[in-house]
Amino acid sequence: MAKGIDQKFVHYGIRKDDLAMIEAICTAEDIDFNWLSEDILKAYHTKKVDVIEMSDSDTEEIIRSAIQKIR
Repeated sequence: MAKGIDQKFVHYGIRKDDLAMIEAICTAEDIDFNWLSEDILKAYHTKKVDVIEMSDSDTEEIIRSAIQKIR
């Protein structure tokens, strides 16, 4: 297992648990996480700066919104 600081955390301040949820939703929606991750993570980071503590439903709303933009 690689050690060190995760680059997505450095750039977006996203925890591994939240990242796993985002990946799971993308998989369920048959969307390539790596292809969509930058859009989702930018939106996530922007909202997190404003809200600080986000619920799972807030995170899911951001993900679903990003998915809807591409459909």
